[in-house]
Amino acid sequence: MNRLRLLTLWLSTGTVSTASAAGFVAIPWFVLMTTGSAANVGMVTAAELAGMLLTAALGGPLIDRAGPARTAPLADLGAALCVGAIPLAQATTGLALWSLVLLAGAFGAFREPGQTARRVAVPELVTRAGVAMERGAGGMDAALRAGHLSGAPLAGGALALFDPSGVLWISTATMLFSASLVAYACHGVTVSGAGECEGFSRRYAAGLGYLRRDRLIAGIMGLLLLTNTLDLAFTGVFLPTYSARVLHDSVALGVLVGALGGAALTGNLLFTWLGARVRRRRALFVFAFALGPVPPHLALAGGAGFAVLFGVVVVGGLLAGMINPILAAVTYERVPAELRGRVLSLTTLVAQGGTPLGVLFGGLAVDSLGLRATLSCTAVAYLVVLVMPVLGRSWREMDRPRPRATAAEAVGSTPHGGQELSDSSPPGGGRRAENPGW
Repeated sequence: MNRLRLLTLWLSTGTVSTASAAGFVAIPWFVLMTTGSAANVGMVTAAELAGMLLTAALGGPLIDRAGPARTAPLADLGAALCVGAIPLAQATTGLALWSLVLLAGAFGAFREPGQTARRVAVPELVTRAGVAMERGAGGMDAALRAGHLSGAPLAGGALALFDPSGVLWISTATMLFSASLVAYACHGVTVSGAGECEGFSRRYAAGLGYLRRDRLIAGIMGLLLLTNTLDLAFTGVFLPTYSARVLHDSVALGVLVGALGGAALTGNLLFTWLGARVRRRRALFVFAFALGPVPPHLALAGGAGFAVLFGVVVVGGLLAGMINPILAAVTYERVPAELRGRVLSLTTLVAQGGTPLGVLFGGLAVDSLGLRATLSCTAVAYLVVLVMPVLGRSWREMDRPRPRATAAEAVGSTPHGGQELSDSSPPGGGRRAENPGW
């Protein structure tokens, strides 16, 4: 039963991420077909992204207070109602642009708390199921990645068969199904501190205080900010430009992007299966980081042909797919349960905060420096970022995860005003406990 709940959580994550990715395609298409304005498409898409960032910035304390058992299904239900309201209003009263912008913003605002609440529930469900944290973290990331990979193509195929309103109704039904799945998966999952009537500002300050004291988690956030910015520049600017200017083949672009995504999912699944056997997660992380993102940049900078580039992208994607579940497992093990919503929300905010700038500056760099020079610079930038886990003392704790403290301990004091906890040497000893496999 406990393992069934964990599997159901994975299934709900994949389901809602598929529906969300489909909505990210179907809603702009709906706007374009009904208004004919690309500017309106940009406004609606920007509203959705703004809603996501807003709840990532402010939603953490609310998730911690309500708990994942209530937050996750309610967020999915809210997202479903927002998407379903678009074709319903269009078919009945008509849909003004301002209403569409508000609904898109609300859809984005509901998406983020639902995903964060699922991640908050992972450690408890993993403990109940008696599986390794690496397996629980890897399964969640694999489900999310699979949904993102499949959602857009499925939406494109559905748009060929149905009108945009029909696709939005399908997305609505899928999100309602996901809400029922996550309600079952998270039933009975509680975190200490949920329901307490502490003020929003104090809860938010507690999350920030934890990040100031846990140098490893703060370092992970900084690394994700830099690497996600570079990653989106690669897939959004460098790879399309290379396919057009060097390979002269749009099909090659689709194949390379698909190969990269499929290889990353495969690497993720490999870590989910074998990650619990890895004794030195830091060494695996450094290896995957050095040989995952960097070689594809160097291959493009060197003018590689399609066959060579395909092989490099597959190997790089396979290794890069292990990075996120490693970092997720470390985060789940370290963050106190009552602070998890705040810390994970802020992690999402920071990790995604630089991605628009990555695409913008990537395009400007290609136009000013040239494609190959820009690719060489980004490869060097990855290696510079790699210095953090190689030389940073706090990163050694990846192999020695400390027990999750209480919120009072994590922010540096006990409820009676005790001493600050040092995080330079986590209590509990060196090796993490081994969990039985599946």
